[in-house]
Amino acid sequence: MRLRDAVALGSLLVSAMGAMDIERALALARARDAERQQFHARYIFDLKDPVVTRLEVTTEFRRLELIAEEHVLRGDWMFTRSVRAAQEALAPTRGLINIHAQVRFNPLNTFVQSPPYAIAMSAVPGGRLDALDTQITPEFSTPFQTKDRKTLTAIIGASIDAKIAAAPVGQTTQTVGVTLDGRPIAQTAIDFSRLD
Repeated sequence: MRLRDAVALGSLLVSAMGAMDIERALALARARDAERQQFHARYIFDLKDPVVTRLEVTTEFRRLELIAEEHVLRGDWMFTRSVRAAQEALAPTRGLINIHAQVRFNPLNTFVQSPPYAIAMSAVPGGRLDALDTQITPEFSTPFQTKDRKTLTAIIGASIDAKIAAAPVGQTTQTVGVTLDGRPIAQTAIDFSRLD
């Protein structure tokens, strides 16, 4: 499939989230906890890596379900009955996929800031991973006191996020991973056709 065809297919899929898909996402947010957990499990990829523990994908459909779930938890059931409110909530991130990675550092690390990890993707199985525009948010330990009574925190990990356009991804299988200085640390194949 040529890139132009993939973009056209992806655009069709993005615009396909009409009223019926929105109502389905809102109904899922009102469903039983077990049903919602089963839905979310498809979007979480546990990795057998000591540093990069997991990857998580948030599509437009899942983002709406998460927004609606939050409204339900706050007691705002009216949101889950309004297609218009749902469309307004999605407007800022329309057509975007978020890929999130969780990174854990060795407790004895000496980092003062997070190393330059990046989320990367390759459309070709086993192909080179190309870094995406990535935002890194360091995670710190709870404050502790040293022997000389100084209060410090240590960097214990990081949350790494990348937003990409859904159109080029479409319904393909992509290799998604985390790199450090261009070298792959952990990766997995994600079949986007299995995700709503």
